[in-house]
Amino acid sequence: MITVFGATGTTGAPLVEALLTRGAKLRAVTGQPAKAAALVAKGCDAAVADFGDRDALERACQGAEKAYLVTPPHQDMRRWKANAIAAAKAAGVRHVVMSTGLGASPRARLTFGMWHSESQELLKDSGMDWTLVQPTYFMQNLLWQAENIVSDGVYYDDLGGPVAWVDARDIADVAVEALLGAGHAGKAYGLTGAEALTGEEIASLLSEATGRAVTCASLPPNQAKAHMIANGMHPDVAAAMVELASLAAKGYLAGIETTVSEVLGRPARRFRDFVAGNRHAYVG
Repeated sequence: MITVFGATGTTGAPLVEALLTRGAKLRAVTGQPAKAAALVAKGCDAAVADFGDRDALERACQGAEKAYLVTPPHQDMRRWKANAIAAAKAAGVRHVVMSTGLGASPRARLTFGMWHSESQELLKDSGMDWTLVQPTYFMQNLLWQAENIVSDGVYYDDLGGPVAWVDARDIADVAVEALLGAGHAGKAYGLTGAEALTGEEIASLLSEATGRAVTCASLPPNQAKAHMIANGMHPDVAAAMVELASLAAKGYLAGIETTVSEVLGRPARRFRDFVAGNRHAYVG
């Protein structure tokens, strides 16, 4: 049995689908009761558990040998991961695959790097086997801009430099191998796509896919932060997001990791194909 936390999220949802395709027995965990029935309909056990409820998390892990752990970016993400790690250990889980972030380590100086590192070290010290998947920016984040791309023909670039975006489905596929395959315990997998793209190049791909002109407009850090806060993000998390984005202009998010191809034996998904596959979202 595999317990999947965050089963309806950006990486958790494709992970559930991939595990079911491989015939794995799993328990999909969500914090939203309304989504439990849909998970059961897919053919898996489902559990409702809030990351703040240690007892519910432990019940969700009962009978599981392995678990996948991911939380959304949140001011409480360290506490949430600590609760889930403690619950997994108490329930007898032997191996946890945890999603954190590219570059997270005890030497990290950025807020997210330090937050993720704290969780990573906690898992390593738990006595359970562990595997870390450490992705960069998700291609799926582009869907957040579908409305302004449709209405205004504008892609707002809050990064200001090239980024080696990774498809969340590739993250999920690497996690599947870590959960079902051998030799992944004690490994940290940095995950990127196979190419680094600027905002202008993304706008060009959107233009090509939609058949209409999409331009790139720079979004200054203060405006990006204000927009995130206006959409409900905690100010500390919004500040951490802006801090992370500032690395792009310095070229620090353009590095290419070959982990996806090495683990999966196939190339990482391309941004061009992601845009084409989601064309309907950008044409209205």
